[in-house]
Amino acid sequence: MASSGEPFLNAVLKFEATLTPKQLQEFKQNCTLQHVEQTIRELQMSKSAERKQRNMHKISKFVEGMNQLGQVVEVFLNVHGTVAFIWGPIKFLLVVSRDHFCRR
Repeated sequence: MASSGEPFLNAVLKFEATLTPKQLQEFKQNCTLQHVEQTIRELQMSKSAERKQRNMHKISKFVEGMNQLGQVVEVFLNVHGTVAFIWGPIKFLLVVSRDHFCRR
């Protein structure tokens, strides 16, 4: 019988297979809740300096929900070290949006 965390772990392994070694290393080393929060602060500060400030507090409920999801995954599914694959894409999207909108 498969463990309760096996489908999630299979999905993570499938996702890992699509990443380059550099992306995989970045996700595993620099993608925690603290890294995402720091990226949000940096985005907010850069927009504030340009007088194009965005209300990044709106994203706080989403980040809180994703943090809770990560805790559920780690505790109940007994799958550790995979929350980087929750935070990694979020951080990636924030960095891409920052880079895109800072060029304007």
